[in-house]
Amino acid sequence: MLVPRYSLRTIRIVWVALILWSEIGVFIVSSARCYWPDPPTGQGKGNVTHILLVADPQILNERSYPERNSLLRAASRIFVDMNLRKAWRVARSTRPQTVIFLGDMLDNGFANMPISEYLAYARRFRSIFPTSPSLPVYYLPGNHDVGLGDGGDTSADARARYAVTFGPLSQYVALGGHSLLMIDAPALVDEDWRRDRAGENRTDGLPHNLIHLQQARAQQGFDTPLILFSHIPLYRPPYSDCGRLREKGSIPVARGEGYQTLLSPETSQLLLNTLRPSLIFSGDDHDYCEYTHHFLESSIPEVTVKSLSIAMGVRRPGFQLLSLFEETRISAYRPCALPDQLHAYIWVYSPLVFVTILLVAIRATTIPTFHQKHRVKHSRTLTLPMSLKSPLAPSHRQRYSLRVAEDVWEVAWPPLVVYAIIAAITLVL
Repeated sequence: MLVPRYSLRTIRIVWVALILWSEIGVFIVSSARCYWPDPPTGQGKGNVTHILLVADPQILNERSYPERNSLLRAASRIFVDMNLRKAWRVARSTRPQTVIFLGDMLDNGFANMPISEYLAYARRFRSIFPTSPSLPVYYLPGNHDVGLGDGGDTSADARARYAVTFGPLSQYVALGGHSLLMIDAPALVDEDWRRDRAGENRTDGLPHNLIHLQQARAQQGFDTPLILFSHIPLYRPPYSDCGRLREKGSIPVARGEGYQTLLSPETSQLLLNTLRPSLIFSGDDHDYCEYTHHFLESSIPEVTVKSLSIAMGVRRPGFQLLSLFEETRISAYRPCALPDQLHAYIWVYSPLVFVTILLVAIRATTIPTFHQKHRVKHSRTLTLPMSLKSPLAPSHRQRYSLRVAEDVWEVAWPPLVVYAIIAAITLVL
């Protein structure tokens, strides 16, 4: 049998290098690959406004994953928080001039809970996503923030406490030669459900809380390009293609307790007809989607932005960069993908644990310890009778198992310390 020519130090070095790459290096590479889009060829840049779009971070709390035990829920929160902090560092490294969160900031922001618990929940969001006081940040309400329908666990104060914590439920901003309109999509769905029950038609007009936005749009003038931001995507036919950047399938047409995947066809047409947007951004679906709405003689692209969180069912989370060019009144956008951290844990770390144990086990059978060598060297000069041998002496199997355990720990502790330091720095800073 060939004796393996490797040492425990070599295995340790491989582990430490792999952790540094998987926990830090891949995020540095992601940051380097993400840059602001330029205007179409032949168009001058002039004054440009850079806007960072973030969708569905949906930070977890004690109520998330109720089917899991308390220890696993706590581990999930720590792991997801740590990944969100790293993702936010990559997004923030682009140095945006404005940030827009497209809703679902909190996983259970709508739920019945004491106000002290809600405030602590919101503070945790702010600690994960710190921003400079000079950086304008806007928030859209999502169904996980304010609820949807008459869910039994939805707090009657959900909208009021959202407004106090994150700001207006809908708002209008003039920026970079464009009109930015951020709507309360859950309110539109609630209005649809109410009108369905009452037998009313959506052609009656926009809800009262959006009329002032329509008036602001009219005052600005329809010659100014309008970009519409909605947490819930606008309607499109079932199985509509989402483009090559989507990970799987299409956005389903579905509704249920606390959610609706698309705005209704009537509401979508009303928004297109009343507001006449030139571009639409949405969230909620968690996966990326590009779809073009055809209204009258116009083609209106809509981009559904990927979730920033690894807990939302996508392999590679992401965010969106939007450039607004003031003089030419055109816009350009680009998605940015983040590392596939779950792949690292499932297909890199886990197999390497098995390979490490296997290599250590093989090494323990072929390379004797110092004490084994010492015992073999002196066994020729002194042989004890069987009656004098200690009955408590460990068996060969016990010695082998102890040797493997000691060697595994000798390999494991340096990379574990490195990982713990990275985790501590990520969670604290």
